[in-house]
Amino acid sequence: MTTEARAGAPRGCLAAAALALAAGPAAAASLTLQITLPEIKTASYYRPYLAAWVEKADEKAVVGTLAVWYDTRLKDGLGKGWLRNLRTWWGMGGEQLALPVDGITGATRPVGTHALHFAGGKGPLAQLPPGRYQMVVEAVREQGERELLRVPFEWGRTANTARVQGSKELGQVTVDVAD
Repeated sequence: MTTEARAGAPRGCLAAAALALAAGPAAAASLTLQITLPEIKTASYYRPYLAAWVEKADEKAVVGTLAVWYDTRLKDGLGKGWLRNLRTWWGMGGEQLALPVDGITGATRPVGTHALHFAGGKGPLAQLPPGRYQMVVEAVREQGERELLRVPFEWGRTANTARVQGSKELGQVTVDVAD
């Protein structure tokens, strides 16, 4: 018998509490996003602007933006003006963010693989109920191309890993969910 049951809590209350915990946000889970920016041989290479966000599996609702990389060094915030070239992210709510956002905004990154770690109890993942979602990564580069990848993943049920390979501005994008 559990301590709660000995203290006089009815069994029905215990079952309801366990069910509520199972259906609520998966705060114990964590997510690692690995983004590879490939080497692109060109006369003038500019680091890409990038946005990463979580959306529901049906692509109809954004859960939250996890990362926005842009040129933060430009005077008078001119780097923000180029963010509208991340067309999908911009149209799905990026336009309404007051940048920079602490913990989300960062400088553009060089060629290579970059890992971002997110604890389930913080930021946009804090209230995320278990279910099927997509990690969306969009990149655009001056004098380059635009690329958007969607990586489906399960949140809060079991540990899982999903990968999608880009072909232009993005290399492999990996989402790793740990319980």
